[in-house]
Amino acid sequence: DRTIKVWCIKTGKCIATFEGHTGSVLCLKFERDWDVGADGAVRGFMVSGSSDCTVCVWDLISAPVASGERNSDSTTTDGVSAELRHVLRGHSAGVLDLKMDERWIVTCSKDALMNVYDRKTLTLHTVLSGHEGPVNAVGLENGRAVSASGDGKMILWDVETGSCIRIFEGHEKGLACIEFKNDLILSGSNDCTIKLWRASTGECLHTFAGHTLLVRALYFEPRTGYIVSTSYDRSVRVWEWREPEAGASSDRSKSKGVGRLVREFRNLHTSHIFDVKFDVGKIVSTSHDQKIVVLDFSHGIEGAPLFI
Repeated sequence: DRTIKVWCIKTGKCIATFEGHTGSVLCLKFERDWDVGADGAVRGFMVSGSSDCTVCVWDLISAPVASGERNSDSTTTDGVSAELRHVLRGHSAGVLDLKMDERWIVTCSKDALMNVYDRKTLTLHTVLSGHEGPVNAVGLENGRAVSASGDGKMILWDVETGSCIRIFEGHEKGLACIEFKNDLILSGSNDCTIKLWRASTGECLHTFAGHTLLVRALYFEPRTGYIVSTSYDRSVRVWEWREPEAGASSDRSKSKGVGRLVREFRNLHTSHIFDVKFDVGKIVSTSHDQKIVVLDFSHGIEGAPLFI
């Protein structure tokens, strides 16, 4: 519906709606660490991408709500608003994914290109070109970006210079999603598999198989080793990855580490699942069925629906 909504994870209620795009909002990122101003308001930063070919840059403001203005049944203590700071117009087709860090905003598009913007000046730094199909997903880590495309290739880039560092090939069909954290890259594909790669060497460490349709979204937490994947087969799967121990077996497959399926959830959604996020206690999934499902993992990996 071309809007961005803010939800309270404790109550499941919508607490704010923002409008700025003229097409579907396909991706967004916001910073978790906000700055507290002299007026007591907390300010943050958000970037959103749309099928209207634009990237909107927002200032988020969370101000305390007076006790007399709160609803009696609400636990929300802050009012959240957003101000549209700038619109980036560098793509010629829909913006499919984006990532940002302290220095860069990196966007990717159906036009097969990646745009790198300077976060402070919001000016275009460079355009990364090398794919033959839409760039469906992008990752950003320590000055390196990785792109995943419908052409079946994944490319690692130096953001500063715009040069290609490495091309990864191994999936049998196009790529739909990636996660890039530390020196590990996780890729999901239309071949129904998930692959884990070492960015610095290009080595494929493990292939996770089990989904029966396109793997649409991934979330990886290297600290715990948990991977959450969602697919057009309407399932949410939790995997575990363990790095090889020092002095591991000479068996080459074991020396790359071990991956296994921990849990599978079905019937959470009635249509394609588009995205997933995960932390220590919760999994949040979104779907074409217009539902957001929150699974509570605070009592272990078994999980239970918290909100739908």
